[in-house]
Amino acid sequence: MTTPPDVLRPTYERWKKAGYPTQPSFAWRPESWRKRLQSTDIPKAEFTLTDCIQTIVERTAQPEDGSRPRIDRKLVTTLHSPETLVVNGAYVEQAVVTAFLASMIWGYGATGYGPYRTARVLTSDPCAIAHLTETAERAQATADGGIDAFDHIAESRKNTQYLKYLGPAFGTKFLYFLTAASSTARTTPVMDAVVRRWFRTHAGIDLVTWRWEKDQYRTYLEALDAWKGEFTRKDGTPFERDDVELLIFSHSRGDDEVWDSAPVTLSTDALLDLLQSDIDQIADRIDSPHGPALLQQLADWVARSGATDS
Repeated sequence: MTTPPDVLRPTYERWKKAGYPTQPSFAWRPESWRKRLQSTDIPKAEFTLTDCIQTIVERTAQPEDGSRPRIDRKLVTTLHSPETLVVNGAYVEQAVVTAFLASMIWGYGATGYGPYRTARVLTSDPCAIAHLTETAERAQATADGGIDAFDHIAESRKNTQYLKYLGPAFGTKFLYFLTAASSTARTTPVMDAVVRRWFRTHAGIDLVTWRWEKDQYRTYLEALDAWKGEFTRKDGTPFERDDVELLIFSHSRGDDEVWDSAPVTLSTDALLDLLQSDIDQIADRIDSPHGPALLQQLADWVARSGATDS
């Protein structure tokens, strides 16, 4: 499919009319992450996970009214930059874990189960920190580092606990920030349940996001590459992959939810997405596609009923 689905054009026009807004920041709960992670034991680590959380807290915006700190894409990207991760030519494990935690905080948003799930990733694989560091190195090493890192995880997961419980839906969030922060690697955007449902509905492409499959990420990125030339940024330069992903996310979740920083009520699509993340984790653990397939049937039924929020 060399041209973007028709639904992207009006989304782009609304985005342009709104002044090319970026995804807004959101408030997060450092205390929830500290509470969970302070009791999470990482063998052989020379730092604590609460040290990493403190670094993120110090970098996030602190509202003058005393409300909770806010986090956004720009901050998380900065924490993934090679200038932050690399010291004397080597990737620093504490910096990598801090970046990973930031990407998970951003990915889970205001949901309450992010700290638990993130801790599970770090404890279920005995070499999780080394594997996260290896992922960072691969992702930022070459122009196609994001794909290389994805493929390496997919291959390593076949017979080991390599980053167990980190599925593609959240693993590609880490890869996105690693590549977006690199001047070497081409940006490889998030491929999660929101993207999967959108592609199935509007592009006729079935992406697998509940387990690591090499060809799936390539299929997704090839579509973004084919479509990005149809749109331009505010300065007139062509879109990049993550610009297209922003339009897809905006269309799927609703422009107001993405572009309005005020609190919003979650739409039916957003609630389905939160449920999807649970189902994806279970499917990845037991290596079965049945749960995601059943949830897709539910999503299709909701769509046919016309009950989705506008």
